Amino acid sequence: MKTYLPLMTWVEARDAARAGRVALVPVGTTDANGPQLPTGFDHLVAAALAEQAAERTGDVWLPPIAFGVSEALAGFPGTVSVSPQLLGAQIEAVLGSLIAGGFEHVILINNHGPNQYPAEYACREVRRRTGVLVATINPAQLARDLWADLFPGAEIGHGAEPGTSLLMHLHPDAVRTDLVRPRPKSDFQGLDVLSPTEVRFGASRVNLFLELSEVSETAGWHNPESASAERGAALFGRMLDYTAEFAAHFRTMDTRAAAPAPIADLAG
Repeated sequence: MKTYLPLMTWVEARDAARAGRVALVPVGTTDANGPQLPTGFDHLVAAALAEQAAERTGDVWLPPIAFGVSEALAGFPGTVSVSPQLLGAQIEAVLGSLIAGGFEHVILINNHGPNQYPAEYACREVRRRTGVLVATINPAQLARDLWADLFPGAEIGHGAEPGTSLLMHLHPDAVRTDLVRPRPKSDFQGLDVLSPTEVRFGASRVNLFLELSEVSETAGWHNPESASAERGAALFGRMLDYTAEFAAHFRTMDTRAAAPAPIADLAG
């Protein structure tokens, strides 16, 4: 059974949609992820999840949307960024085309935080226009929920872990192991930087929208020295199990269930 949409004929795609097979759409970026990781890290992980989940469940996967909202990383060569509006429009067009072709169970696998808002708006607009509810899975969040016993917290960071282990498992030849070493994360005017969008102040956090180069001159921080293909395989296996299990469950859901009508007059 074919699972990769570009290798299907239109007749096979029609039959897959009529059979209720789920369409998995990877979304990511091409941008800097530390000195040792390839710029395609985000979309490579999303595509691997989509491909292997589809092979396991008999569903359908699409080529990744490989360019995302990466303007905070524009200072690093190899980064290709598109606007939130362009990404949202592309996601909306892809979803609309799949639904028009009969696929009523679609999952976005979005592996980049700044892509989330354009993806959400696109999914909401598609539901308003077509009546079909689209699901999204965030592999980075999925990894955070599943890594506790595999990755000590001090190792976790952008361009460090768990990304280095995941790519050692998925694309070992693309990882520059000679550049693997601890990398510092800068503060910003005395404030602890949590990410390019957040700094810690007192007992909570504040949003400051920084360039990634203000956080790290190498686009990566923390320590990937314990990275290994074995650890990456263990984490990816858990992520794949979850994705496949959800796809199987999502296939049973009514994605055309109507949202409740707004209450026009609460006082009445």
